[in-house]
Amino acid sequence: MVTRMREKGQVTIPASIRESLHLSKDSILSVVKAGSGVLLMPKPSVVDSFGAKLSKEAKEKGITLDDLLKELRKIRHNKPRR
Repeated sequence: MVTRMREKGQVTIPASIRESLHLSKDSILSVVKAGSGVLLMPKPSVVDSFGAKLSKEAKEKGITLDDLLKELRKIRHNKPRR
Protein backbone atom coordinates (compact mmCIF):
# COMPACT_ATOMS: atom_id res chain seq x y z
CA MET A 1 0.00 0.00 0.00
CA VAL A 2 1.09 3.53 -0.70
CA THR A 3 0.02 6.75 1.00
CA ARG A 4 1.04 10.38 0.71
CA MET A 5 2.41 12.65 3.44
CA ARG A 6 0.48 15.90 3.80
CA GLU A 7 1.76 19.38 4.56
CA LYS A 8 2.03 18.94 8.35
CA GLY A 9 3.55 15.44 8.18
CA GLN A 10 0.16 13.72 8.35
CA VAL A 11 -0.35 10.38 6.64
CA THR A 12 -3.46 8.29 6.15
CA ILE A 13 -3.35 4.73 7.43
CA PRO A 14 -5.55 2.60 5.15
CA ALA A 15 -8.93 1.66 6.67
CA SER A 16 -8.25 -2.09 6.47
CA ILE A 17 -5.12 -1.68 8.61
CA ARG A 18 -6.84 0.67 11.08
CA GLU A 19 -9.71 -1.78 11.48
CA SER A 20 -7.47 -4.84 11.93
CA LEU A 21 -5.47 -3.03 14.65
CA HIS A 22 -8.59 -1.47 16.26
CA LEU A 23 -7.24 2.04 15.74
CA SER A 24 -9.56 5.01 16.08
CA LYS A 25 -9.33 8.78 15.71
CA ASP A 26 -7.60 9.31 19.08
CA SER A 27 -5.38 6.21 19.10
CA ILE A 28 -1.82 6.77 20.32
CA LEU A 29 0.96 5.55 18.04
CA SER A 30 4.67 5.12 18.68
CA VAL A 31 6.81 6.46 15.83
CA VAL A 32 10.25 4.90 15.41
CA LYS A 33 12.96 5.58 12.82
CA ALA A 34 13.96 2.14 11.52
CA GLY A 35 16.99 2.45 9.25
CA SER A 36 15.83 4.48 6.29
CA GLY A 37 12.16 3.91 7.14
CA VAL A 38 9.53 4.77 9.71
CA LEU A 39 7.69 2.28 11.91
CA LEU A 40 4.29 3.13 13.43
CA MET A 41 3.05 0.94 16.29
CA PRO A 42 -0.13 1.16 18.35
CA LYS A 43 0.75 2.21 21.88
CA PRO A 44 -1.83 1.44 24.55
CA SER A 45 -2.29 4.19 27.09
CA VAL A 46 -1.07 3.73 30.64
CA VAL A 47 -4.66 4.05 31.85
CA ASP A 48 -5.84 1.24 29.56
CA SER A 49 -3.11 -1.16 30.64
CA PHE A 50 -3.62 -0.29 34.34
CA GLY A 51 -7.38 -0.77 33.97
CA ALA A 52 -6.87 -4.15 32.32
CA LYS A 53 -4.53 -5.30 35.11
CA LEU A 54 -6.91 -4.09 37.80
CA SER A 55 -9.86 -5.79 36.13
CA LYS A 56 -7.95 -9.08 35.81
CA GLU A 57 -6.86 -9.06 39.46
CA ALA A 58 -10.36 -8.20 40.69
CA LYS A 59 -11.83 -11.03 38.62
CA GLU A 60 -9.23 -13.50 39.95
CA LYS A 61 -10.07 -12.48 43.52
CA GLY A 62 -13.83 -12.55 42.96
CA ILE A 63 -14.23 -8.81 43.52
CA THR A 64 -17.24 -7.33 41.71
CA LEU A 65 -17.99 -3.77 40.68
CA ASP A 66 -20.70 -3.73 43.38
CA ASP A 67 -18.07 -4.66 45.98
CA LEU A 68 -15.84 -1.79 44.86
CA LEU A 69 -18.70 0.72 44.88
CA LYS A 70 -19.82 -0.35 48.37
CA GLU A 71 -16.29 0.07 49.67
CA LEU A 72 -15.99 3.48 48.02
CA ARG A 73 -19.23 4.60 49.68
CA LYS A 74 -17.88 3.48 53.08
CA ILE A 75 -14.64 5.38 52.55
CA ARG A 76 -16.47 8.53 51.46
CA HIS A 77 -18.89 8.29 54.37
CA ASN A 78 -16.08 7.96 56.93
CA LYS A 79 -13.85 10.64 55.39
CA PRO A 80 -13.63 13.75 57.61
CA ARG A 81 -15.01 16.94 56.02
CA ARG A 82 -12.68 19.93 55.59
